[in-house]
Amino acid sequence: MANSIRIRCRRDVLDSDGVRRIRYAALEILERTGVTVKSKRAQRLLVDAGCDLDEKSATVRMPPSVVEGCVRRKKRSVTLHGRTPAHDARLDGGHVHVCSDGNGTMAKDFDTGERRISRKEDVARAALVSDALEGHGVNWPSVTSQDVAAGTRHIHDLQASLENTEKHITLATNTTEWEVEDVLAIAAAQAGGADEFARRPFISSIHTSSSPLQIEADGMDAGFVAADGGMPICFYVMPGPGATGPVTLAGSVAVAVAEALAGNTIIQLHRPGTAFVFSCGMAVLDMKASMRAGGGPEHGLTSAAFTQMAHSMGFPALAGGFVTTSKEPDQQAAYEKFASAVTPILAGADMIAGIGLLEDCRTVWLEQMVIDDEISRIIGRMAQGVEVDDESLAVDVVDRVGPGRDFLGQRHTMERFRTEHFMPIISDRSSWDSWVQSGSKSILDRARERVRGILDEHSVEPIRDEVGETVAELIERRRR
Repeated sequence: MANSIRIRCRRDVLDSDGVRRIRYAALEILERTGVTVKSKRAQRLLVDAGCDLDEKSATVRMPPSVVEGCVRRKKRSVTLHGRTPAHDARLDGGHVHVCSDGNGTMAKDFDTGERRISRKEDVARAALVSDALEGHGVNWPSVTSQDVAAGTRHIHDLQASLENTEKHITLATNTTEWEVEDVLAIAAAQAGGADEFARRPFISSIHTSSSPLQIEADGMDAGFVAADGGMPICFYVMPGPGATGPVTLAGSVAVAVAEALAGNTIIQLHRPGTAFVFSCGMAVLDMKASMRAGGGPEHGLTSAAFTQMAHSMGFPALAGGFVTTSKEPDQQAAYEKFASAVTPILAGADMIAGIGLLEDCRTVWLEQMVIDDEISRIIGRMAQGVEVDDESLAVDVVDRVGPGRDFLGQRHTMERFRTEHFMPIISDRSSWDSWVQSGSKSILDRARERVRGILDEHSVEPIRDEVGETVAELIERRRR
């Protein structure tokens, strides 16, 4: 499958008893503690289905029979279609699609080196770079267009993304009903009609809970509009162990699963068969700094555990990874991003988000996108494991070469080395003398050169003219 990591060497962080106990804990939380649901429409759906509503607190307690009944209503298989079919991302539990992370507010200007508020040009450039990366499968706009009116940002973010990538776009700035309606209008203009978009939705919609155990009205009602328009729903939960979730990882994962199940229950009661993706990003609270420890090993562990829980109930999983609290692409960024990504990738998360962002998903660096792509490809090679068959054992080749000779000239070597060995793109493996002669370039220098090449040379299939016309009409309407 294009732009994906095939998982052959899976590594779980929960045993079967752990999966079972977390599932029952989540169901008990929903039945005993309940979830605050602010949407009146969602409240009516839940009450009609047999849930108990405390009108004063807006807390809904959900019986396991209702929750598990809605688990069975979801769409069985989910494909995040690309704008072009070559970039379709099938969420089948056997492949990982690396995804940029979204909604950062700062950018490191590629030309000036200035750290500044993010602009529409940053959304566009990040989309173009991610489109060119071999290891990148889905585009979540890395930052948002803060140089335009707040009420039009969702329009500009989507336009900049559509114009610069052919890959699937998952969008999180459509947080109200009217914003989702705008997104659907643009999607229909590109697809050639609303029905055509619903048949092959190349945009999915991210909606969130507010941990612990709260679902706001605007976001939930926006999710109803997105589901009606055919968009897959990524329901993103973020209980932070020690802050907005229990300090124990198992306890916070149980809260996360409860919130995701609540979201699915509401969506399936509204529109049975909606494609629903369990989504999470759980970082502990650093008790010394009083900040989210996005790059901690716990982030990777909770993402992997949440992935296992999602798969155990038949849901695809989007999990946070490639996260760091470092302020620049340095050694800390490298080891934190690897640590937070390797566990959920090996657990088989269908999507893993985070490439390109630093400062705990706040600031986009185009160079970091390229470095993270290299990291994802390294982990991807690890996930393939060691294949053992007659061809890979190569007994006949060993016999043909014999003792004391090398294997460089063998056809077997020429045919297999590109798939058997990891081939870096920006990592330097030359000798010291060769490295010095070529300019003693750092990894950041080489990443910068690759970004420049992409910005100068990479192109994508143009979008329809109708998209620009629709965008102009919507911006004018929102301005009024």
